[in-house]
Amino acid sequence: MNKLLILIFLTLSPKSYGQSVTVNYDIDTTVFKVAEPLNLWLDFLNTKDDSLGSKYWNFKEVKKYGQTSYFLIEKELQFGMDNYLKLLSYSNIKILSVKKINEYFKITSIMEFKPKEKTSNVQYIFHVYAGIENGELKLFNPLEINTKLNFNSTTIGYIKYHYPKFQDFNYELAKKQNDYLIDLSEKFKVNIDTVDYYFANSNTELLKARGFDFLIANSGEEIPSGKADPINRIVYASGIGEYYPHELIHFLLNPHFPNCHLWINEGVATYFGMSRGKELGWHLKKLNKHLLEHPEINLNDMLELKTLDQYTDYRYVLGGLIIKKAFEKGSYELVKKMLNAGKEDTDFYSAIEKYLGIKRQELNIIIRQELKEKY
Repeated sequence: MNKLLILIFLTLSPKSYGQSVTVNYDIDTTVFKVAEPLNLWLDFLNTKDDSLGSKYWNFKEVKKYGQTSYFLIEKELQFGMDNYLKLLSYSNIKILSVKKINEYFKITSIMEFKPKEKTSNVQYIFHVYAGIENGELKLFNPLEINTKLNFNSTTIGYIKYHYPKFQDFNYELAKKQNDYLIDLSEKFKVNIDTVDYYFANSNTELLKARGFDFLIANSGEEIPSGKADPINRIVYASGIGEYYPHELIHFLLNPHFPNCHLWINEGVATYFGMSRGKELGWHLKKLNKHLLEHPEINLNDMLELKTLDQYTDYRYVLGGLIIKKAFEKGSYELVKKMLNAGKEDTDFYSAIEKYLGIKRQELNIIIRQELKEKY
């Protein structure tokens, strides 16, 4: 963190505003009527403090999210800092464009750190909006505006679906997911609440809706994925469509089982709600093949394992297998006991021994044998 928190200075130019904020040379405010939104964004950035910056943000979002958490892009990159605008002051912000879109101005910027050894360090290209609130120009998060501009919305029961305007909507799958959520809430005897569910064919489309035109580590093959924003009760599902209960199960169960181990948590969501759009059995077949090829892997220490590949993570597939065994032995009541077993790694192994009758030193043999026989 100490290396991160070193001020980075840009070479000053005629269009430099402060130590780390620059405006692209082609944004000529004498030609384009963008001076007011541009200056609003510059004034906001140059406060270098979330609380001070809140006066430039729209009142509705500040009231909803809080005086230090209203700028939702912060959730993607914080490096452990509580003050997001202060973090941005240690980076280079390059303002690329200010475009009029309907009643809003879309402001696009780059956030990057100093290049190292001729390697660029761009974290993301992102945009916010400026618009009128009560007669004053204020800043707005992208999601709600992008949803209004580019998405259709349909409510099915407890779930409000949002999807690109060009995309068809499968009412049957949407209803299936809502019905499944209601059924699980009854089986686990927990309350159910509303949720916003965004889906698109690619993660790139969903990132743009959230305000990211580029996000670091978003390279390579686009694969089905889900992401949850539990605080704001939003699910993002890419390449999966209207039916992907995994993240919704987290929303449904996590508040009621705060003492849950991560692997049990993900195992429940995978067993009842898939992972990467694939059922648990699909991942178990891959796991069996991988373990047969790697006899050196010791499942007695499974919590030390990370991931098979881009599609299959050990905590999802092995956690799912543990929950599968618990459900087959004692249905929902035993699964609930596993969920309540404790957060520590010792609690995880103890729960397997207590509720499934498998000692830690037996896990490698028993799991390998079961996978070999069934998958």
